[in-house]
Amino acid sequence: MRRAILPNTRVRRFRTSDDGAAMTEALVALPVLILLTVGVLEFGSLFWQREQIETGLRDAARYMARCRHDTAICETVARNLAYYGSVAALANPRVPDWVPAGSPISFSEATGATQTIVTASTTHQLVNSPLFSILGIDEITITSWHNQRVIGW
Repeated sequence: MRRAILPNTRVRRFRTSDDGAAMTEALVALPVLILLTVGVLEFGSLFWQREQIETGLRDAARYMARCRHDTAICETVARNLAYYGSVAALANPRVPDWVPAGSPISFSEATGATQTIVTASTTHQLVNSPLFSILGIDEITITSWHNQRVIGW
């Protein structure tokens, strides 16, 4: 014979029981932890790509500030240094999709009374990530430049 449990008793047992508490806490905390982890990785990638573009422009401007060959040759080598980290065009650029066709680097010189400054500048649109799409961030564009005083070789 089965004993009937009164509604009051069921509520009291539900309140005092801690069965499933760990699972409930995990279900609440896990999405937050996943979002934070993915966010840290995505923003870390964004900053890494920006730093690689800055480094490439610095290398290119430094080369242009010291190069005394034909301007076309100097610019070609400087662009290869910026995009690929080498004087030769390689298969893998420093930053995904940062290539001459999509994000050209421009060089300019400004001559003052005592010195000449070379400026290398570019604008690059980063590859969109799934997290940024979810957050409603469509396109991230990096505009960067580097100035270098001309020294010559």
